[in-house]
Amino acid sequence: MTAFANAIDKLRGRHYLVANTYEEIEKHCSDQNLTITSRPNYVDPVMVCYYFIWVGEGSRPAKWKISKPPKKKTLLKA
Repeated sequence: MTAFANAIDKLRGRHYLVANTYEEIEKHCSDQNLTITSRPNYVDPVMVCYYFIWVGEGSRPAKWKISKPPKKKTLLKA
């Protein structure tokens, strides 16, 4: 299950976090001195892809990445 959280730092800067579990988010917040302000149950997937920082273990899952088309091969003209 994916967990989301909104947090602020000492300078009142906002941080939007996503991880596999709330424990991973809490660990990240304690390491970075962040205060969790809310834990939304649902976040629009586009918002997660663009604004949320992955703080879970491993790399960001594919469902939270923006897919890009493959690069076109350049054809050499003779």
